[in-house]
Amino acid sequence: MEKHTLILTAVLLGTPVMAFAGIDSLADSDFIKGSSLEFGTHNIWKYLDEGETGDRTVHSAWGQGLALDYKSGYLGDFIGVDSSYYGVIKLAAAENFASRGILYNDDGKSKGFNKVGQLFGKMKFSESGVNGNLYGGWKLIKLGVLTTSMRAAPNTYNGWSGDLSYDDYRLRLAYVTKSLNRDSPDKVDFMTNDSKSINSIYTGDFQFKNDYLTALYFYGESEDYLRRNGIELNIKQNKAISYGVQIYLTEALEKWDSMSNSKQDFDSHANHYATDMTWKYNGWTTKGGFAYTDANKEGGIGMYPRHMSKNSRGTFNSMTTAGLDYMRDEEKTLSLDVGYQITPEFLVGINTHYGFFDYQGQGVSEGEFNVYTLWKPQSKKLKDLSIFAMIGPGTTYQHHGTSPIVDEHGNIKNSSTFGAEFRLNYTFNIF
Repeated sequence: MEKHTLILTAVLLGTPVMAFAGIDSLADSDFIKGSSLEFGTHNIWKYLDEGETGDRTVHSAWGQGLALDYKSGYLGDFIGVDSSYYGVIKLAAAENFASRGILYNDDGKSKGFNKVGQLFGKMKFSESGVNGNLYGGWKLIKLGVLTTSMRAAPNTYNGWSGDLSYDDYRLRLAYVTKSLNRDSPDKVDFMTNDSKSINSIYTGDFQFKNDYLTALYFYGESEDYLRRNGIELNIKQNKAISYGVQIYLTEALEKWDSMSNSKQDFDSHANHYATDMTWKYNGWTTKGGFAYTDANKEGGIGMYPRHMSKNSRGTFNSMTTAGLDYMRDEEKTLSLDVGYQITPEFLVGINTHYGFFDYQGQGVSEGEFNVYTLWKPQSKKLKDLSIFAMIGPGTTYQHHGTSPIVDEHGNIKNSSTFGAEFRLNYTFNIF
């Protein structure tokens, strides 16, 4: 009896010692030592006054975003876990706030929200010059046909993704089944335009990159809904001059074809072609581009859909990335962005677009002109602070759905717009 008691006592006394030893070992591991915690604030206000439907409408929202990002090191130089918390505080909103993608639309009422937007496991390996990563869970994804869009908070996806890289080559793949929108705490399915569920989106891309050329091909499908192929090129002639090409080809699948015409952005194919040129000289950066869209639609004006479904964000790096504008069927668009670095901290610039196409024998045009400024202090203490502001007028045409509204003489009615945006971002490492 005494022998058993002595053994049990030794075990009970030794268990805390072993536990503390394990904690000490974990604390000394790369999993803990390689960890980081970053806190970010994202203040954003967006404003749009437009009359595209015939009635003047103001869309505006102002929110304060907060982000807490934890990244672990790797246990055994192999496995780890990351997570991110996002919160948005409502500061102000107009009645039509929802179009700004900042605040949560809770049954018609604008609200703040919070969510765990990222929580995923990660694994890595390296062998003979080949480096690989595998991720599983809720994660930011900018890969293939999918991307992450940031307002006061970002959108994230649930699923699997990974990459392999060797020398100048990189392969990435992803399979996702749900999403968290940038303006919502709700986990949602991918949806068709007529609100039917899409089980998954799968995608991948292959990149070659050296000092003079970056070439990216990507492919993806939203299951039985849309299929997309894309090519993006960036060619550097020298330090001052570079050229860009973007080609996006989208094909309708079964679930798209089964929707009514009023829900379809195009009939069977929607393609967007764009090219640009960038010139840098003595603090000036000038980028000009031309784009063309082919998206035929019976009985209306077709449009290229940037996103692979509702509740997802689509890869689109053409200069015409401005809401739904400049991506209408047979629309030709000229874009120009000119920025001047007044000081190492202070940038000012202009951004403008002009698009034009024909509809039933009438010329239709739309455009905008924006002035913007960006301040990024050089102080080490404030190196992750940035303040951006942009303001300017625009013009488009009035429409119901995609069909133009005409006056009593049969002429398409025009509509003026006015937009503004303010962003203040600041992040710093807690540890």
